[in-house]
Amino acid sequence: MESSDLPRMVKPYKDKLFGLTIQPERLQAIRQERRPNSTYAQLNTCRSEVADAQAMFKRHGIPYTNTTDKSVEELAVYILQACQLKRRF
Repeated sequence: MESSDLPRMVKPYKDKLFGLTIQPERLQAIRQERRPNSTYAQLNTCRSEVADAQAMFKRHGIPYTNTTDKSVEELAVYILQACQLKRRF
């Protein structure tokens, strides 16, 4: 991450943000398929980037969850509940 601050373009929407993280080992596996044996795919890089993202979420009071073992449907329900949003049909 280039900065520990929120990107300028999302700052006006801070109250609408919800962060998603992933276990560094899973992120590494995904990246290893995209760019094998690169710095981008190294476990240390993944650990650092996930930790930086989580720190940014905490610093700015942005709720977040780990997506590693959740389906899209589970994530949607979790986010709706965490943000106390009502589902639209």
